[in-house]
Amino acid sequence: MIVVPAINCADSDCVKEKLLKAEEFGAEWAQIDIADGKFTNWKTWNNPEEISNLKSQISNLNLEIHLMIEEPQNIIDDWIKAGAKRIIVHLETVENFPPEADSFLAEKLKTENLKHCEIGLAINPDTSAKKLVPYLNQIKFVQILAVDPGLSGQKFQPQVLDKIKFLKSNYPDAIIEIDGGINLETAKLCKEAGADILVSGSYIWSSSNPKEAFKKLFEL
Repeated sequence: MIVVPAINCADSDCVKEKLLKAEEFGAEWAQIDIADGKFTNWKTWNNPEEISNLKSQISNLNLEIHLMIEEPQNIIDDWIKAGAKRIIVHLETVENFPPEADSFLAEKLKTENLKHCEIGLAINPDTSAKKLVPYLNQIKFVQILAVDPGLSGQKFQPQVLDKIKFLKSNYPDAIIEIDGGINLETAKLCKEAGADILVSGSYIWSSSNPKEAFKKLFEL
């Protein structure tokens, strides 16, 4: 399985420490959670410039930026310039931009900056996966949140397994990432349901041996 360590930090020192550790794990990707305290009940660090300065130390690590914020359009370009390879915005925050040619999302997908950066759509646990369908002709990468957006360490909500099955059976080309409450037990359930990518935060970082915890998920 593709395993993405999630970094949910309140300050830059925490972000840097975990990025460097993820590089040591041999992880291909790391996800940085960006929360504004409005769309979520938790606010995280958010400074793309500091990531730019760290690039030489994490040269083998692709960065995925999970924007749990009310107005993602205001900072997407900053994260693209910082070197993000994938940016995830929440469907709940862009539903006012319909998927027609003149929408924000469609226009953003056409920009030159996105030649080296992919945009994905995320949905909260209480949002129907069917709401992603109108966007799947533009976006193949989707993230299903298995916990409420915000602080790391929440319990996996099993109803998301039906969302994975629905998307995989009807849209087999969609790349499905699951984020939230991922441990060895829930990871197996997600894999069986058809998930392609697992994002894990507290299971990895709270382990006495984070590298080994990452390896166990990777080997599923």
